[in-house]
Amino acid sequence: MDNDIDAGTRSAAVPLPDRTPAPASRDFRQPVLFVLAGLALLWATWATHSICEIKRASPHIIKVQLAGLVQEYVQAQARSGASADQVSAQTTAYLKALNETVSAHAHGGTVVLLANAVVDGAVPDITMTVRQEVYARVPHPQPGQPQGMTPQMKQFFDANGAANGNGK
Repeated sequence: MDNDIDAGTRSAAVPLPDRTPAPASRDFRQPVLFVLAGLALLWATWATHSICEIKRASPHIIKVQLAGLVQEYVQAQARSGASADQVSAQTTAYLKALNETVSAHAHGGTVVLLANAVVDGAVPDITMTVRQEVYARVPHPQPGQPQGMTPQMKQFFDANGAANGNGK
């Protein structure tokens, strides 16, 4: 009987599996971790570059006093003594040059605001630069020569005792 008991115990015994991980599974995890770390490093580099580009690409804001420039030109044209047709043609050329000059400054992402739309004083003013660039393309109106007195004016001054409008 001893043989039967010993024989049954021996045949029913199952060997336990080895609990140590196989070397192949350790070799698989290490490259995956390196790839994930590399992807994280690539993403961090891309994100940093993108943030820096956004900061560099922020719009540059400048202001110009268009109303002052146009007013100055119109007043100079009024004193030029030119005919109405000449004034119209020269003013059209001036306004076209002014528009093109301001548009050139607005090229490349620069925001050009009218000076009266700017509340903060820290915005650079390019009015004088625009003025110089426009007058480099379009001549500044020259004051006209006095035409003298019309016969009606001369008669008025003579009748009132003023000689040549001097009040003497």
